[in-house]
Amino acid sequence: MTKICIDARMWGIRHTGIGRYIENLIDNLPGEVVLIVPPELKNEPKLAKFKKYYARFHPYSAMAQLEMLWVLSFIRPDLLHVPHFTIPILWPGKMVVTIHDLIKHISKGRDTTTRHPFLYWPKYFGYLIIVWLAVHRASHIIVPAKYWKNILEKKYHLDTNKISVTYEGVAPIYFSKVTNPVGVGSGSPYVAYTGNLYPHKNVPILLSAIKLLKGKVNLVISCARSIFADRLETSKYVKFLGQVSDSDLVAIYKQSLAFVTPSLIEGFGLPGLEAMAAGTPVIAARASCLPEIYGDAAIFFDPHDPVDLADKINSLLIDPKLRQKYITLGIKQVKKYSWATMAKTTWQIYQAV
Repeated sequence: MTKICIDARMWGIRHTGIGRYIENLIDNLPGEVVLIVPPELKNEPKLAKFKKYYARFHPYSAMAQLEMLWVLSFIRPDLLHVPHFTIPILWPGKMVVTIHDLIKHISKGRDTTTRHPFLYWPKYFGYLIIVWLAVHRASHIIVPAKYWKNILEKKYHLDTNKISVTYEGVAPIYFSKVTNPVGVGSGSPYVAYTGNLYPHKNVPILLSAIKLLKGKVNLVISCARSIFADRLETSKYVKFLGQVSDSDLVAIYKQSLAFVTPSLIEGFGLPGLEAMAAGTPVIAARASCLPEIYGDAAIFFDPHDPVDLADKINSLLIDPKLRQKYITLGIKQVKKYSWATMAKTTWQIYQAV
């Protein structure tokens, strides 16, 4: 029997999209695997049924490379799935690697970091090397969208058969009837944004659009990482909530006029699908993989034009029938995506490698 190990060091919501991916993959896999997790997950109820091995160092650290070799020497897996680019570069075994995006290849430089250039650039070039090694050392690569499959093929001259697309899914809670109030505003209509505030997320365009609407619509931002919040020009029409629970996020979606994703680059665009599942219209940048993922179920805008975005928000405010149209289209669209299907396809990849 093939012994499959998953590097689950970034399991859980605290690692945002990657953490959700790992958590839902493990929850839905149809076969047996062993996990590498940090010690704090030793008593995690959701992982109780799995055999676990422990790694203490952060996946991005140099010490983690040595630690993973040590841990893998005990596990001796036939196949290791690394659900990020952080492969153990000296481990000679067979690997499946998930590359969620190449955002750092595109969005780079001083404005994308808080680190001093003397620290940022060595780390950045180290990242480029690790990704190059990951895509060439991997027996197979998984990506969340055709958009990223095409980019990987062209950038690294890879055989198309080496890369599989496994679309992600939406957790059941987002389809629920959660309506608990979260105290997000003064009663005025608002649009919601959730995600980090890195420059590629293009949040300043959204802030400019809200400013153009002159109080007709507010903005509610919930974000786990607010490292760039101080760089944003905010106003009385904008409310920051920080990180919120899934149930509160569902309520925020349901009570909003729309969910807006202004990103210039996205790995998959999961928050928009979560909003669709909650019955909320989605307004999205016409950029990256978002048109592929959302199809005709989102209202798209020019991500460089705040006037266009303001007009799209206003159109939902003044036209309830238009808003209902996109609620219906969104609910239909999100049903195309399933964590169970993603996990089943991933398991088939394990067996084929």
